[in-house]
Amino acid sequence: MALKRMEPDHVTQLRDMPELLYALVHQPAGAPIVAADNLRYEVEIARNGRASMDGMDWFGSRSVLTCPDCGGIMWQLKDGALSRYRCHIGHAYGAEQMAVTLDGNLKRAMASALRALNERVALVGKLRDQANAVGQPELARSWSTRAQEFEREADVITEAIKRLDKPRETDV
Repeated sequence: MALKRMEPDHVTQLRDMPELLYALVHQPAGAPIVAADNLRYEVEIARNGRASMDGMDWFGSRSVLTCPDCGGIMWQLKDGALSRYRCHIGHAYGAEQMAVTLDGNLKRAMASALRALNERVALVGKLRDQANAVGQPELARSWSTRAQEFEREADVITEAIKRLDKPRETDV
């Protein structure tokens, strides 16, 4: 999969790796490359764990995405045709890594919603039983109706989670 997306400098079999590494290590070093200003700025962000928002605006554009780690604004940074994302306190993601992380966050949020719905079903079930125990059948029916609604909502979330867990063509 990686070979389809990148143009590697070298492709070799595992058995030939030591020879290739030896040859690469013993090549003469090229001329020093001066790092671009935006790269030096990013290194400072990574080192210090923070940057000003104005500084981030200087070399990236604010994105509609929020940081999966801290919930802050993400800036979209362009590296040629590739995009990557960074927040002003230093969290950084490649576009694909961002997609995977957002998928994980969505699954956790949906699992949390399912848990909350299951708890609501359990609670209204107890309330229904209490209403029956004290001779309030109308209230018990009302609680029973609410339990059925919550169970239908939980079924919708369960199906959505199952769809998220199915492999997609792009995952193969």
